[in-house]
Amino acid sequence: MDTSATYTLEECVNYIGLGKFQWRLFSIISFCTMADAGEILLLTILGPALQCYWPYITDIRIAALTTCVFSGTLCGGFILGLIADKYGRRRVIVTSAIIISLSGILTALAPSYNYVLLTAFFVGVGMGGLNQGNNLLLEYLPSSSRAMLVISIQLFWSFGGIYEYVLGMIIMPSYGWRLLIALTSLPLFVILIGMYYITESPRFYVASGQQEKAEDLLKEMASVNQSPLPPGKLVDTNAKDECGSITELFHRNCRKTTFLLAYIWIVAGLDYYGLILLNTSLMTSPNNNNNKLSSIESNITQPTQCKMLTTDDYTSLIFTTSGEMLGIPLLFILLRYAGRRTISVINYSISAICFALFFFVIPHRELWRLNIITFIGRMVIMCQFSLLPLYTMEVYPTSIRGLAIGCAFGISRIGAMTSPFLSQVLLKKTYFGTIGIYVFLTAIAAFCSFLLPTETKGHALKQSIFDPDVPLIISENGVTPTWTKAVDNTTSLANMDNGNMNKNYKSLEADNMMSSKTQ
Repeated sequence: MDTSATYTLEECVNYIGLGKFQWRLFSIISFCTMADAGEILLLTILGPALQCYWPYITDIRIAALTTCVFSGTLCGGFILGLIADKYGRRRVIVTSAIIISLSGILTALAPSYNYVLLTAFFVGVGMGGLNQGNNLLLEYLPSSSRAMLVISIQLFWSFGGIYEYVLGMIIMPSYGWRLLIALTSLPLFVILIGMYYITESPRFYVASGQQEKAEDLLKEMASVNQSPLPPGKLVDTNAKDECGSITELFHRNCRKTTFLLAYIWIVAGLDYYGLILLNTSLMTSPNNNNNKLSSIESNITQPTQCKMLTTDDYTSLIFTTSGEMLGIPLLFILLRYAGRRTISVINYSISAICFALFFFVIPHRELWRLNIITFIGRMVIMCQFSLLPLYTMEVYPTSIRGLAIGCAFGISRIGAMTSPFLSQVLLKKTYFGTIGIYVFLTAIAAFCSFLLPTETKGHALKQSIFDPDVPLIISENGVTPTWTKAVDNTTSLANMDNGNMNKNYKSLEADNMMSSKTQ
């Protein structure tokens, strides 16, 4: 055995491979995604129930409920993201689950609507840290399985949504919204129990200069997976004592990506929650009877009316939510043939078209059109929402990855906070104007995706912002489809810096040539 041999953390994780350790982690982190979905989609069915319970609540105050939750998520994503980079991902996940559980119980006991708004903010704060589960999972995965598992876990978002709607359909008519809120917290208790068996990320320990702890975790992972460690000693030349530096997000190597991704994430939140709230707003319109959509604008002068979701409404929500599940296999197909940036352009372009189709819903006044458009739109935007965490965690180094993904999910809530005022308030004043805003902002997001400077497909995870991009894998049979190369290389034309192509950018064709030479 060569005692002078060394290996990096990326090489060690790839050498150990995928096994029981990662699948155990995957099964527990999936409940983070389910819990997040349940708490978010609870808002879509809670609003009508609260307007019936407290008749004095106006549409604007109902929209404020969603804004309070997402304001908390924005704050929690930033604060807990910093904590995750400084003190570890595992602690943040446990803390988030505790905050949401306690806040959910207090919400169920709320004596007034103002109290609901206050506790909803703290529910949002906790939700800002649940996304660190994806971060923890990513940092344990070998490069060959990274995209598959990080994207597959998003299926549990759809499961969480369907669970919430089925629960609402059963609980809400007979037992009311308070019990529904309490039962929504069940996945959080699974997280608290499961995290007892989960360890901290070795990448966090290496990035924060605690290499011995990282080596112990790698030995444990190798033991659970019944796989040997690579020969030699773990080294990392960019290990550092301090992580979670906000200034690194705006370092010249990351600045352009940070600003573009900020807008892309905002529109992802705007589109996703916009589609859901548009659906429920149209269904709960007072004149919505016999599967016919009423004219939204005709109800402007009428007082707010109590209209609970019916069984048919819940069935419609479950149907459109099932469309999200098809977004995952769609993304797998796209990832096989295209880079992350190209897929983002495709997703936002189709989303803009789906929103444009809403122009034709009101004139025809048929509910099935609404369901079909929403089904396709949610499939595509779920494809995008599954892609964005993967790309964000890949493009930023370990030293700021927790902060980056926390801020990304948090900033997406700016779009989500805007959605209720568009879909529940402005919609009743100008239906076509509201749809036009969604179309315009989504089209800009497609263009911003076109401008992203770095393609992360097949590249190693960085430990610091100074690490070079290292290609790891190539396309099947070493060949990239011609159409993919054409689109990818066209995208690169937008990534010029003072006449020189951005140093972080390598086309798919260049990656293949480099990888072929190393074989």
